[in-house]
Amino acid sequence: AIVTTVGDLLERGYLEELRQLVVTEDVDCVIAAHGVDGSATLEELTLEFVRRVMAVNAESISLLLGVTLEQLKRSRGTFVVVDSQAGLQAESNNAAYCASKFAIVGWVTTLAPVLARDGVSLRAFCPGCTETPLLFAAQERFAAATGSSAAEFIEKRKRGIPVGRFAQVRETAAGAIYAAARGETRPTILVASGGEVLY
Repeated sequence: AIVTTVGDLLERGYLEELRQLVVTEDVDCVIAAHGVDGSATLEELTLEFVRRVMAVNAESISLLLGVTLEQLKRSRGTFVVVDSQAGLQAESNNAAYCASKFAIVGWVTTLAPVLARDGVSLRAFCPGCTETPLLFAAQERFAAATGSSAAEFIEKRKRGIPVGRFAQVRETAAGAIYAAARGETRPTILVASGGEVLY
């Protein structure tokens, strides 16, 4: 069975709910699909903004692992973070977001061999541009920073992707599920970017 839950990973109460949930449901896989937009020009990168993006996009994942790890050890399960191609290649006017996503790639790469000793598979799935409100909000901010219209910016971005389009949500979800397979050999860092970012 698949259990979906939505909440703020920075809230202690919600983390405690998750701790109980993973045991009650005998969870053998956690997929963390989370995050906030971190696009901003240099002038907009206030300390408060950067700290919020880092806390939500990076620090929260360590907290989530903390409350699910014992159950995942028991089930010899998987923990997948839905990261981003922005964690592998820098993007203009996206410094805070890229920093938070690069942090996840480093975190996963470092901890994966350690957790493997206890039978837990830790992986990061780094999709490319996926048609979501978060993506389009960021593209509008990128466009504004470059002085072009959102429509022009988006079309130019699509032309830079070898497959010529953004991914659909169902395609990105399928990639996350592939990364989460138990008992299967999967890359620690899995990239599905339509060829825009190679890893």
